[in-house]
Amino acid sequence: MAIYAYVRVSDAQKQSSSTQRHVISEYATANNMTISKWYEFELSGSKTDSKARGIDSLLSELKPGDKILVSDVARLGRDNIHSLIRTITTITTEGAELHFCLSKTTITNADQNDLAKMFIALGEAYAAVKFSEERSLKAKAACKRRSEKGLHNGRKPGAVIRSKLDPHVALIKDRLDAGVPKTKIISELNEKHDCHITRSRFYSWLSQRGLN
Repeated sequence: MAIYAYVRVSDAQKQSSSTQRHVISEYATANNMTISKWYEFELSGSKTDSKARGIDSLLSELKPGDKILVSDVARLGRDNIHSLIRTITTITTEGAELHFCLSKTTITNADQNDLAKMFIALGEAYAAVKFSEERSLKAKAACKRRSEKGLHNGRKPGAVIRSKLDPHVALIKDRLDAGVPKTKIISELNEKHDCHITRSRFYSWLSQRGLN
């Protein structure tokens, strides 16, 4: 059984994949899943053809029992319901599972002929996306109001920012104490613990936590 993570960001909007990766990684950790392979593509969400959205290469690898994790249903296409249903049907027909991590919704092979459950699952997934978008718009509006009043936005200077490295602090300290090179620690975090981090961010985190 393999667990695949599918990430798609809009090339037109120059989005970052970090938010999707975080949602998927948090979901995988909470459900004791280890991601076998990440698929990441940069292209417009208006691409309705599955090949154009890059997911065909993932679908061709599927075997019964495999799982696909996506942050939300919009990653599979937001403008063509027929293409979306076709993609979901392909996944379930292969005996694989589709997990929408934002809404914590799962569609399995057993659901493919249960139209009520299928559309409820899709409704929950789309509702989660809509709620997230509305929350983001409200946050931006609040920041704009604070700026107009001359108030500070964001974290206070010197505040310690929570990092995805924090849960691995004991492991990192052990490796550092054992004299393991930092580059090797980064590789281990990436390959064995699904904690993707850049070298500069890792060094910055070490400095913030007084471990360098």
